[in-house]
Amino acid sequence: MSARADILSGKFQKSPAGAGAHARAGKMGAAADLFASFVGYANATWSYTAQPGGQTAPGLLDGDGPKNVACGTVREALKIMLRDDLQLTDVSNEDINEYFLTKPGLECFDSKVKGNVGNHGRTTFDLACHFSTHYFVSTGGKHYDPCLMAVYTTRDGPIAHRTRLIQGSEGALRKAGAGRSLLILNLLRGRSVPGFGSVWELLAPSECKAALPRNLLDSLKNDPDVKSAALL
Repeated sequence: MSARADILSGKFQKSPAGAGAHARAGKMGAAADLFASFVGYANATWSYTAQPGGQTAPGLLDGDGPKNVACGTVREALKIMLRDDLQLTDVSNEDINEYFLTKPGLECFDSKVKGNVGNHGRTTFDLACHFSTHYFVSTGGKHYDPCLMAVYTTRDGPIAHRTRLIQGSEGALRKAGAGRSLLILNLLRGRSVPGFGSVWELLAPSECKAALPRNLLDSLKNDPDVKSAALL
């Protein structure tokens, strides 16, 4: 059977991932049922990758078995099924085209993917996903996110913190929040984790001097948010 046929059969709807998605979708209606089946199938079959390669949404649905799938491709596949199989006419894309940290509790359909943010000095990176783009779909006043198996009431549903560039850091340092609660993120170049080609560590102010080379430390010290909060 194709992926599309397996999803429409509903046999993945009551899997742990499918049942959780069904509950988050409200458990009622054709869109909730399809979302649960779609997420259940994705969790059982597909692997998440940051880049789509040559994979297309129609090819994904027409094929079967394991596939490496990017967030945008997963979204497009769900959108096709909502439009073509459920005949919903209000389906539209929801795109977040800015860096942000995901909220706690959100999980990728691929159980191997835990995130790409960790505390300084740790070997685990499961605090959050730090995305530069993210794609999901809306219909019936709800926002369905198959990549993170979630349903939101607003477009900003997955966002815990937007992150901003530290000027002069050449993309290696970003910040989130403000004041004494300012978060500092340091890009660990050359590192990767399942699903991500970039890995970030959270730095406490007391860790920055030892963790950062002089040029990045100087950029951080000159940042207006760091200065105003007297963090360094």
